[in-house]
Amino acid sequence: MQKTKKLVSSRYISYFRLAFSVLMIPQIYNLVPHIHELENSCIVFHYPGLDFIEAYSHTFIDIVAGVSYLSVFLLGLGKFPRLGAMGFLITFSYLFLIDISFYNNHYYLWCLIAFLFLIVDQKNWLPIWKFHKKEDLAFQTDIKNYVVFGLLISIVYFYGGIAKINMDWLQGYPMRLMTSSKNYPYPDFLGYFFSYFGLIFDLSIAFLLWYIPKNKLLIFIVISFHLSNYFLFNIGEFPLVMLATWPLFLVISKFLKKHSFIEMIGPIKINSIRSITLFCFFTIQIIYPLRPIIFGKDVAWNRQGYNFTWRMMLNNYKPIYFQFLVSFENPNLNYHVDFSKLLTYRQFYHAYHDPYLIWLLSQKLKKDAVLKYEDKEVKIYCKSLFELNQHKPQELINSNIDLSVTKYNHFKKNNFVNNFNQDY
Repeated sequence: MQKTKKLVSSRYISYFRLAFSVLMIPQIYNLVPHIHELENSCIVFHYPGLDFIEAYSHTFIDIVAGVSYLSVFLLGLGKFPRLGAMGFLITFSYLFLIDISFYNNHYYLWCLIAFLFLIVDQKNWLPIWKFHKKEDLAFQTDIKNYVVFGLLISIVYFYGGIAKINMDWLQGYPMRLMTSSKNYPYPDFLGYFFSYFGLIFDLSIAFLLWYIPKNKLLIFIVISFHLSNYFLFNIGEFPLVMLATWPLFLVISKFLKKHSFIEMIGPIKINSIRSITLFCFFTIQIIYPLRPIIFGKDVAWNRQGYNFTWRMMLNNYKPIYFQFLVSFENPNLNYHVDFSKLLTYRQFYHAYHDPYLIWLLSQKLKKDAVLKYEDKEVKIYCKSLFELNQHKPQELINSNIDLSVTKYNHFKKNNFVNNFNQDY
C-alpha cells in the first residue's frame, strides 16, 4: 500500500524528457563547429588525464554528432529512452571534453541530466505517441524519479547563488559593465538590480519551487527571469531547459502536501545498484562544487576549482596584453609569440586569463623550440595583463619565472601566478 501511495503520474516527467531532447538539438549544432575550428589551432587544451580524447577527424566528429542527434531523438520519442540517454551522454560528453575551451556549465548540466535519465526507472513513462491519452493510471511512476531531477536543479540554482556572494557581484559587477556597454538607461541601477535579483533568485528559488510552484507571483518571476536571461545574455538553451523543469516541481509540491520529504525519498535500498549510484552521484554534486573553498577567495583570478562549480556569468575579462617570450642562451635567437593568431577565438578567449592553459602553452613552446633549434636550454616567459571586472589591469603571471621548468599543481597555489589585488 505504501508503494502505491508513492506512485504519481509520469506525464510531466515525460514532457520534460521531450522538451530536454528537443532543446539539445541546437546545443549539439552550436558545439560541433567549434570542434571543426580546432584545425586552425596549434594546440588542443586537454583536461588533466584526458589527453586521449581527440577530435581525430572532421568525418569522425560529424558521425559522433549524428549519433548524438539520433540519441536525443530516441530519448524524446520514448521508444528506447535509456539507449537514447546513454548515446547522448557518451557522445555529448566526448564532444565537449575534447578541449577545455569548450567548457560550459550548461554542457556539464546536460550530461548530468542525461546520466539521470539513464539511471532512473523509466517504466510506465509516456512515449510521445501516447501524450494525448488522459488515463494516468496506466502511466504512473515512483515520485523518486521526479525528486532526483528536482534535487539536481536545486543544487545548480543554490550553488549558483552561493558563488554570487562575493565583493564584485555585491558591487554590481560585471552586470554594471554589461549594462553600460549596451547603452541601457540607468546602467548602474540596472546593474545593481540584475545582480541582487539574480542573487536572491538563485538562493531562494530552489526552496520555493518545492513548496509553492503554483504561486502566480512566483510563476511570473520564474518566467521573467529565464526569458530575460535567454534574450539579454545569449546563453543558449539553459533558461528554456530550466523553464521546462517547472512542471516537475508541480508534482513534487503536490506530493509534499501529504507526505514528508523523508517519506518521499525513502526507503532507500542499500543493496540496490540504482540507489547506490544515485547516492554517490548526489554526494559528488554536493561536495565537488565546494572546491573553491580550498583555493581561497581569488578563484576568479587563479581559476583553480572554477569549472564544474556552477559559477555562471560572474566575471568580465578584458585582455590588455598577452605574449610569450622564448629565450635562448644566444639572445639573438630570442623571439616573442602572440597566440591571438595561433588559437581559435574560443581558445584565445579562455587562455589569456587561465594559468593552466598558459602553462600548457608554455610546455608546447618549449617542446617546439627544442625540436626546431636543438637547444635544450630554452626558457619560456609569459606576460598576461588583463582587466577583471571593474579592477585595473593586473599581471596574472610572474613574467620573471621560467614556465617551461615549473610544474602545475591543481590542488594548491602555483608560484608563477601573481596574487590578485582586490583593491587595485
